Amino acid sequence: MKVVQNFNIMYILLVIAQLLICNYLHLSALVTVSILPVMTLCLPLSVKTIPALFIAFFTGLATDALADSTLGLNIVALVPVAITRFTVIRLIFGEDTINRNEDISIKKNGIVKISVAILIAQAVFFIIYIWADGAGTRPLWFNLARFAVSMAASYIIALITAHLLTSPSK
Repeated sequence: MKVVQNFNIMYILLVIAQLLICNYLHLSALVTVSILPVMTLCLPLSVKTIPALFIAFFTGLATDALADSTLGLNIVALVPVAITRFTVIRLIFGEDTINRNEDISIKKNGIVKISVAILIAQAVFFIIYIWADGAGTRPLWFNLARFAVSMAASYIIALITAHLLTSPSK
């Protein structure tokens, strides 16, 4: 029970951190920094797909409503991450992880596997986010550059976020 409670508190604190990033870390129009995909990926495996969809929806809604963002933009990009979460976990960590209901962690699964899973979740998020944000008004080269820079800028923060969410509580 204590682990779940600590996860919930950490998740809420990370949503607040994402709000601060959205409101105060404007590097340029080329960079979007988001930890939302890794937060969705790192939900405990006891949280099945439907509850994960609701969590992603309300997390995206809170981020859109309380940050300098278009309402619905984070929602439309984050819900597909929740939909593909078990597929990514199955693909990267194996069917046994899901069958045993083991939560993923850097310590147990290694930094390489966690990194691949984070990059896939981020790619799903940023492809949809950038497409929806541009609405066909920006050139392809700009969108590709924004995708690459946003992936790179978000990766290290996402790795730290994964460590915070998946580290066992003492």
